[in-house]
Amino acid sequence: MTAGPMVFVNIGWMKNYAGATADDQPVGGHGYLKDGNIGHEVFNFKPLRDSVYGYVPRAARINLKNLGGATSDESIAPVTVVWIARNPSNKKTYIVGWYKNATVFRNNDHIKLTRERGFDVVYQITAPADDATLLSVDRRQFIIPTEKAEGNLGQSPVWYGGKDEFRARVAAYIAAGGVFTATKKGGSKGPKRQTDPELRKQIELAAVRHATAYYESIDGGSQVVDSVEKDGVGWDLNVTAPTGALLKVEVKGLSGRDLVVELTPNEYKKMKSLEHRAQYVVYVVTEALTTSARSHVFRHNAEASKGGKLVWATLDGRMLEIVEIMAARLSAPYQ
Repeated sequence: MTAGPMVFVNIGWMKNYAGATADDQPVGGHGYLKDGNIGHEVFNFKPLRDSVYGYVPRAARINLKNLGGATSDESIAPVTVVWIARNPSNKKTYIVGWYKNATVFRNNDHIKLTRERGFDVVYQITAPADDATLLSVDRRQFIIPTEKAEGNLGQSPVWYGGKDEFRARVAAYIAAGGVFTATKKGGSKGPKRQTDPELRKQIELAAVRHATAYYESIDGGSQVVDSVEKDGVGWDLNVTAPTGALLKVEVKGLSGRDLVVELTPNEYKKMKSLEHRAQYVVYVVTEALTTSARSHVFRHNAEASKGGKLVWATLDGRMLEIVEIMAARLSAPYQ
């Protein structure tokens, strides 16, 4: 597929981009965000009068000539605007969403809007709200090349995608709605549904089924789930994205709401290890045997971790309290 006019904009990492909330604040490498400020990209996917408006960090300008425009043009359309951000869990940069049929203006302050509570923002980009797609966190699997090499993403928040081949891959990915074409590995059926009279076993199986269903769903990234529970590797599920990226998911089930679980010495060792921690996910299901079953997914946060104090947190900011016993006890507030 040949890519039309396309521009990539590097923004802070958020869950919803629908306004800053207590459990959804932008984080990223930009100096402005490092100082604890709120980036104006927080509204990039919050519609206003049937349109979305895209903020470009650091007042960087998009060069219309790089999109096929002329020197005299005040704007250019239609343009595909690809929003990218660095995941704080592993410090890799991913596509988080896009605008199709966007209009990009010459001046970065062409549109001035007052958002929530007198929050004034200037915009260079707008698009119909129906043409804006934001990927859920687990669907964000398309990695942007950041290695120091010609054509790769650099320090500027504005990037034009490097080589034609790469832009064509992105265009095909967007045309497919953010879904990779992938074939599941032969014989992979995920964890088997088993019946066990023991309550503890029932809870564990229900939790594994919950995690499997989520990761195999579109919101979970349409990933391939393989049970390694019997292999003694230190986690329960290998979750493989269509890109080949691997998550090592330790599943814990609880009958009630009190979020307190324990890891075996081997599980805790793997969770802490430099080799595994970036991929190690703790997936806890509370009230696992009821219709109110709910997941609490804790991922390693490399940016929040300092020295030997490692941090695992949910997307809404709840951190695991890790108490070392013979292995470890993990707990977090229920919300």
